[in-house]
Amino acid sequence: MNFDDRAYIPAEAMGIMTARTLANSHPTLLRLLEPDTSVLDVGCGPGTLTVEIARRVDPGAVVGMDVNPEMIRTAEEASPPGNIPNLIFYTGDIRDSTWDGEFDVVNAARTLQWIPDADVALHRMARAVAPGGRVVVLDFDHTAAHWSDPPKAWTRFYEAFLEWREAGGLDNAIARRLPTLCETAGLADMELSPQIMTVRAGDADFFRVAGLWRMVIESRGRQMVAAGHLAETERQGAFDVFTEWMQGPDAVQTVHEACIIARRPG
Repeated sequence: MNFDDRAYIPAEAMGIMTARTLANSHPTLLRLLEPDTSVLDVGCGPGTLTVEIARRVDPGAVVGMDVNPEMIRTAEEASPPGNIPNLIFYTGDIRDSTWDGEFDVVNAARTLQWIPDADVALHRMARAVAPGGRVVVLDFDHTAAHWSDPPKAWTRFYEAFLEWREAGGLDNAIARRLPTLCETAGLADMELSPQIMTVRAGDADFFRVAGLWRMVIESRGRQMVAAGHLAETERQGAFDVFTEWMQGPDAVQTVHEACIIARRPG
């Protein structure tokens, strides 16, 4: 995996993932975790949430996998092999996996949005979970995001972000397709939870949540420039105006996600 791959996560984006906890970013999964539950965490990134999963389900076995070897190296640096006995990390692509019924829960949080053939990935996830087990998928509808009175330079960046993703075969509104994808994968008993997160200037978590886009500009933005979807001056301009926008008393950001829980029949 290299810088040109859409699924590649530049080092500048690391902070986006390490700032997350199950409580503030994936509460649906959090309520499913009980001791002795085995979990496969697909697209685990630097392993921040995976470590929390492992501690909550101990002694249940937890596997964190990611296609990006740099992410796995970072995860193992933070939690060396053997440090948490029920946790292992490894580099792998879920689309190439051969698991069949090994896990009670298979999770993919904000991962399918980076996979062009997300249907293949979800089929493999459905096979990896045991009959009666649950697949949990959380993802974005990037087309529904909204910012109050957004600066033109930011709007230009976000339009280019969507174009860059689409050019790589990625679905900007994949959250809308989750029920269809799960049904096609043979999953049943689906529980869909739309999640709309709005943060306003003055909220305790405003700078953490809205500030993630500054990291996107610094990380994905450089990939977009390299791919010809944005000029470097536009990228820097977007960073400057978004930073300024965040300081305003009337700044409001709304993003849309959806989380689905589905069972493997049996």
